[in-house]
Amino acid sequence: MNNILHLSFIKSLKFIFIIQPRPLGIPPFIWRRIGTTLVLFFVSVLLLFCPYALSAQTLNLSDLISGKYRTESIQNLCWRPNTNQYAHILNDTIYLTDAKTDTKEGFLTFDEIKTLAPEKNFGNNLYFYFLDENTLYFPSQKMKLASTKTKQEVVFYDIDNIIDQSVKDELFIVKEDKAVFVRSVKNKYQPIIISLDTGKHVAFGEIVHRNEWGIEAGQYISPLGNYIAFYRMDEEMVEDYPMLKGYGDIATVEMIKYPMAGRKSHEVTVGIFDVNLSTKENKPVYHYIKTDKNDGEFLISLTFSPDEKSFFITHLNRAQNHAKIIEYEVATGNKIRILLEEHDDRWVEPATPITFLKNGNFIWKSDRDGFYHLYLYERNGKLIKQITTGNFDVINLLGFDEKQENLFFTSAYPNPTDRNVFISNISSKKLTPLTPESGTHRPNFSSNFNYFIDDFNNLQTPREITLRDNKGKVLKTLLQSKNPYNDVHLGEVSIGKLQNSEGKDLYYRTILPPNFDNEKRYPVFLYIYGGPHSQMVTNSFMSGGGFLYYMAQQGYIVFVLDNRGTANRGREFEKTIHRRLGVCESEDQMCGINYLKTLPYVDTNKICIDGWSYGAFMVLTLITEYPETFVSATLGGPVVDWKWYEIYYGERYMDTPEENPEGYAKASIINKVGKIIANTLIFHGALDGTVLQQNSLELLEKAVKENVLLNYYVYPSHEHNIRGKDRVHLWKMIEKHHRCQGYPL
Repeated sequence: MNNILHLSFIKSLKFIFIIQPRPLGIPPFIWRRIGTTLVLFFVSVLLLFCPYALSAQTLNLSDLISGKYRTESIQNLCWRPNTNQYAHILNDTIYLTDAKTDTKEGFLTFDEIKTLAPEKNFGNNLYFYFLDENTLYFPSQKMKLASTKTKQEVVFYDIDNIIDQSVKDELFIVKEDKAVFVRSVKNKYQPIIISLDTGKHVAFGEIVHRNEWGIEAGQYISPLGNYIAFYRMDEEMVEDYPMLKGYGDIATVEMIKYPMAGRKSHEVTVGIFDVNLSTKENKPVYHYIKTDKNDGEFLISLTFSPDEKSFFITHLNRAQNHAKIIEYEVATGNKIRILLEEHDDRWVEPATPITFLKNGNFIWKSDRDGFYHLYLYERNGKLIKQITTGNFDVINLLGFDEKQENLFFTSAYPNPTDRNVFISNISSKKLTPLTPESGTHRPNFSSNFNYFIDDFNNLQTPREITLRDNKGKVLKTLLQSKNPYNDVHLGEVSIGKLQNSEGKDLYYRTILPPNFDNEKRYPVFLYIYGGPHSQMVTNSFMSGGGFLYYMAQQGYIVFVLDNRGTANRGREFEKTIHRRLGVCESEDQMCGINYLKTLPYVDTNKICIDGWSYGAFMVLTLITEYPETFVSATLGGPVVDWKWYEIYYGERYMDTPEENPEGYAKASIINKVGKIIANTLIFHGALDGTVLQQNSLELLEKAVKENVLLNYYVYPSHEHNIRGKDRVHLWKMIEKHHRCQGYPL
């Protein structure tokens, strides 16, 4: 209720009381005072027992973007390398606290930093990270500060667009038109530009293969800083695709390279840049690894050996069902041997590089036994043993203790909706949970792995940060965040599970409207993604984002379900979608819908659906395969036909259109447009280089021919998603569209 309603409510109570017959002998003004007093007493009792009834707020969409509801945190919490100390900022001072003794000391104050760098305008932005035990780096200021008890020194870098900064001989990677490597010689910086081997569509030191297989960088510094491996990508053979910038005085067209399924891919090689020779000769000295396309054309998981003598590349073939880890000689680029190979009839996805131990052995992550687990190999590629086992996926290998007898990792185990931290002994394979609390744990270990800071949340806990030892014992609570939604009336959220027709557990989340009444019937807002690498149902605070809770406040039951094909549930759960995208996922989503239909408080005639990207493909699949189920649909950036999607993602799951014509035809929405009867609104960013706008335009063209009425909205300046303040506009469009169905009541 708003304040006007509060006032009207109180006035109504006063009116009802005052119009009652006045007992004989009580003057009118006394009777009014008695009435006012009793009304105020009644309202006080109501506020005491039902505070939301009069004072609770509705979520403000703009506030969701502005950060008003951001949970509390600890400023710049990080570990100091090679120590047991963690750092944080408090009251304009960087403090260091010893995890073992709990002693706290001031390290640097803002005033000291600003005195050392008076020409810099820091404002309130003093974000830093440690380069070594006594050296801090401030990215926004391009400044390095070395501080000990006897000396403080500041170094400024007159270099723009720093991508990576290494402590090893002050080696930089800088992004310009081509890859630029910079090394400091007595604080004088020598840029060495890789520009000799050029071409019109050649890029150096950039991300390749469209960010698939965990590729997040285009350059990799060797452990001792003597070499930099870099990607070289030639896109000359990839077809041009026009991107229209249709706003401004005169529209312009930008040509991009987009490798559609079944067509030509870009060609990638890997170079080794010699830092010492390049600095000595003041010219780029580098050579290329002598890779063979027959070993696999996709080059991923680049890794140097600890001694920098060998370089490892995981080769993946175009069919993405055969991977080889190949060892090369750094000095010459010559192939030494194939260390190991992985096969799968559907696909292999080796997104994690090999990890070396001090004794030369290495660890490899594979799903060969049905779940992603860790395997120990000898340096020559001979398997020693499988370290972790069980019906769970290892998500991230975090590292090892100092003796490298134990390794630490995260997993969605024992509950698939949780994220927990585990320790496994390499010799005995004994598995020990370090975070037994149900929810989502994000660990940050000290460099020696004696301690870790655990950033924890779950459905009811906004954030709790604790300090733990490497056995999981809580040593100290560093923060218990207040709930930023305390003044907001949110609906009850819960996680449940049901079984599909094959007996597989499917986890779902529901958000009920505030003041939920199970005697009433409510419409459903089904939010869906459903694609690989995703997990929407997690035991985390405000899981799914504030907009879903906002829709619950509008009177909807919000429902989200993770179908087969999503991540962290093992190989069979994820890979069953191979060559038939949309089939298993839709069956599982309908399993959720059928469950909802059994609930007496669900209005089965008012089920609406929303999704983006793969989720948009799922929305279109569901409203065409089960058209009578949904009354309203919103979707953005939809894949309409997988032959118009790119190679690296699309062919992994569907093979090529020539190899799988039936699968492509069945998944194509173009062939099913005539079945759409739900009131449908489609969004697309005009500059979307991930899912090309051609997808939705082809859908519209077919809809015209089929006499299907669709609503369409283009965001002219946005790419694959609508970000920033404009996202509020998107949310309002979604809400308005579904409200046009005349509900919620």
